[in-house]
Amino acid sequence: MPAVDIGDKRKFIVNEIEAWRRSKLLPEHYCDFLQNLYLDDLNDRPKGAVETAVRKIGQAPRKRWVLVFGVFALICIVVLHFSAFPLALQIGLAGLCTTGFVLLGGLWREPRPGRSLLAMAAGMLITFGTGAAILELHGWTDGGGPIVLLAVCAALCIGCGLIVRQALIHGFGWLALIALYARLLFHHVSEPAWAETQLFWIPAALLFIWLSWFAHVRFKSVGIVLFANGLIVWYMPELQSALGGIDPAWVQAGLVGKTVLAGWLLYRFRNQWMEWVVR
Repeated sequence: MPAVDIGDKRKFIVNEIEAWRRSKLLPEHYCDFLQNLYLDDLNDRPKGAVETAVRKIGQAPRKRWVLVFGVFALICIVVLHFSAFPLALQIGLAGLCTTGFVLLGGLWREPRPGRSLLAMAAGMLITFGTGAAILELHGWTDGGGPIVLLAVCAALCIGCGLIVRQALIHGFGWLALIALYARLLFHHVSEPAWAETQLFWIPAALLFIWLSWFAHVRFKSVGIVLFANGLIVWYMPELQSALGGIDPAWVQAGLVGKTVLAGWLLYRFRNQWMEWVVR
């Protein structure tokens, strides 16, 4: 057997004692006593995520502190005076912020995937939030403004999600597109029949599931996103029926029947759909 380095053995024992401390297997003073046998200074013991983050913040240089608080103050000023800006400046600021976060997400995709996802999500949220604020400020909430906003958000999320290969962002784009379709249906068909709601949504659900099979070969992260959205759309007729005032008995019957049918189909064809979803 290869010889184990004494330093590695000591590090392993210290980590085990720290795990006992976190899980409350031993009292604090017992853990301090045991670690004192292997450490010259208890301040050298392993740190948790919060302690590590606090230590990094405390060790940050003065310029970084000034930059962070300066940017935060600038953001506060922009938010407080956003309504006073002209329309062109409002749109420009929204686009600039979104572009900046999307670029950060692209740059961090490989070295820092977690930060990349947060940056992309922040960019999409800024687009939707500022877009909704602009519509509210200029009185465009009753016309086609919300439709345009949902379409823009859907296109941005789908495009950026595919480019940087972030399945969650890509999925948000399709959800925005589903919301856009639902809004159009509610606007043009305010009181649909039960059969009409099924006709509006079930072909779309089948289309999503077919696309998940068609696209999984080239884009591995797309299969599960489209499949999940297909399952969501599968139940959208019941949501529209409930909101449209259709007899609750029909809504419950459709919900139970489609759940049983979906469960049987997923079980019957599990070897097929799992291949393109999990691949």
